[in-house]
Amino acid sequence: MSRHSKHSNDRMFFTAKERADAGFAGTRKEVMGTDCFLPFGFCALSLKAPKDPVATPHGQIFDRAAILECLLQQKVDLQAEKKKFEEQERKKARKLQAADDEEKLKEMEEFTKAEQGLLSQDHRHKRALEQRDAKVEGDFRPEKKLRDGELMQVDKSKLRANSFWTKEYTPTAAPAEVKQVDTTTKCPMTGKKLKVKDLIPIKFDIADQKMYDQGGGKGMFCCAVSKNPIIHQQALLLKPSGVVVLESVYKDIVSKEMACPVTGKKLKGKEDILKLVTGGSGFSAHNDTQAKSFATIRSRAGDDRTQAGHLPKAGYCGLH
Repeated sequence: MSRHSKHSNDRMFFTAKERADAGFAGTRKEVMGTDCFLPFGFCALSLKAPKDPVATPHGQIFDRAAILECLLQQKVDLQAEKKKFEEQERKKARKLQAADDEEKLKEMEEFTKAEQGLLSQDHRHKRALEQRDAKVEGDFRPEKKLRDGELMQVDKSKLRANSFWTKEYTPTAAPAEVKQVDTTTKCPMTGKKLKVKDLIPIKFDIADQKMYDQGGGKGMFCCAVSKNPIIHQQALLLKPSGVVVLESVYKDIVSKEMACPVTGKKLKGKEDILKLVTGGSGFSAHNDTQAKSFATIRSRAGDDRTQAGHLPKAGYCGLH
């Protein structure tokens, strides 16, 4: 064994490999196993085997109770946001109306004064009006000179109201403006528009009843025709009957007669066929099995200044 291999860690600085092993690498890659993916037929909200399965027009599978609760909560939240927006617009309208009324009242007062002859061409009157209009709000200095021994009385409450250091009178920022919201409910997985009437009921064939009773697992549901367990294969839903078959079965049997092989209901065309979301597996050929996490990298000089030992202390690597 060479001398470098014996003393490979006996240095005053970190090598690139040591920094990566200690968690200072810019990007970490990890291959996810089968347990990281949801089995086919499981509800995407409750993460359990559905009791009353339904499908969305985009192929997502949910339990009817879970998706109805989600859509109802979305509707309540959106209606609350809509009421806030409407109240905000009413306040804006009242504020604008008050400003218009004040402007009209001011014009009326000026007109009345002119009619009554209160505004003359005398320079003394003009100077008095200019001084009145130019008076700065918040100027509480006495207008007359104080007599000997007289104390100047100032209303401190008004001064305190404009003080930044008084927490009771500290001005707060204006509330954030509420934007107009779209009250249409959306699918929690795809973010696309979804209504209750768009849900399609599914009739799953159970391959393993014992597994289903214990909470479900991979291969719990099977094809209605071939009875092969559906694990990662592409499954299709026949909308008129709610039957689920494999894509290979559809190509070999259903597409030739365009009728459900179980119930005999006719299919109008491709619009009656829906691709369901496939189940995940640990094979990269079926789905994306690689996950990445990004880390904040510190400079080597900064590590040398802050580190007393060889390995970095906890908390140096911030994962996002």
